[in-house]
Amino acid sequence: MSAYKNPPPRILRPRVEPPTLDEAVTAAQGLSDSPEQQAEIAAQLMGVPVAEVLPLVRKAAHRTTVTTPNRSVVVVRRPARTFSPRLAEAMRR
Repeated sequence: MSAYKNPPPRILRPRVEPPTLDEAVTAAQGLSDSPEQQAEIAAQLMGVPVAEVLPLVRKAAHRTTVTTPNRSVVVVRRPARTFSPRLAEAMRR
């Protein structure tokens, strides 16, 4: 009998952390345009009262965001390459 024994399996538990205030406000801004609704969403994400989050949401609304200009992308479709029977036979040789 071998002296080596399998160790017991470890119980891995994921860490559960509420989002940071900036993350919650940014997520709320992406979901709604109204500051009151943003405050409600951020408060639910953070698990804090709405009155505590509302001033921070209003403060974040005054931040300027930099957007990149739209770029046009041209897609050129090329036909798929197909081998002729003569070329396929020549490659087999």
